[in-house]
Amino acid sequence: MRIAICDDNPIDREIIIHLLQKYFTEKSIDYEAVQYENGIKLISEIEAGTWYDIVFLDIYMNDVLGIDVACKLRGLKYYGHIVFLTASPEFAVDSYDVGAAGYLLKPHSFEKLGMVLDRLTHGMNASAYQIKRHSKIIQIPKNEILFVESNNSKCILHAQDGEDYVIYKRLDVIEEELDDERFLRCHQSYLVNMDHISQVDKQFILMTGEAVLIRQRDLKAMRQTYLDYMAGKTQRMSGS
Repeated sequence: MRIAICDDNPIDREIIIHLLQKYFTEKSIDYEAVQYENGIKLISEIEAGTWYDIVFLDIYMNDVLGIDVACKLRGLKYYGHIVFLTASPEFAVDSYDVGAAGYLLKPHSFEKLGMVLDRLTHGMNASAYQIKRHSKIIQIPKNEILFVESNNSKCILHAQDGEDYVIYKRLDVIEEELDDERFLRCHQSYLVNMDHISQVDKQFILMTGEAVLIRQRDLKAMRQTYLDYMAGKTQRMSGS
């Protein structure tokens, strides 16, 4: 989950960072928080294609009001959650015009922040990989990912249902974001889900019949990694 915190007060930003860390640690949810000290930079980066699931947005900032920033974001077809932060309820009614998901009054409270996050994260699958497509977020369960291949400046995620998803990220980044032991970087250009492997030779053969390349100089080590993973999986399933 990616979160933006836009507030021109560094102390308030740090308070939110601390509360988010506490919340997501307790919930065992992976997240990334990025700080912005002004709304102009946030607008610019979202316009350039940066995506956030949740934007925490201060109402009163020196460069531009948070309400105006929110209007700009909606104009850019940003459909993620916007949560306003403010010391005054003055703009509470206006916040509905931009589809605000929450309105938190300062000083910040962990309980109130937690209530908002509980509502926003409900239904978000922690075991799914999120892909942005046409300003919307698609969640693909990790167990349904067959493999990911690098193709020039983009990657292609192959799903169990036969759907292919183009992702404009490096394979290194996707591997880090998946952060799951079942995914093996078996080649410079391939990341495979070991749960879908049916046979190992000079390539990994998937249950679908598709073949995934193995880095030949590391063939023995890759085979052993797969065998160790399957042995551990069998052990866990048997409860021993």
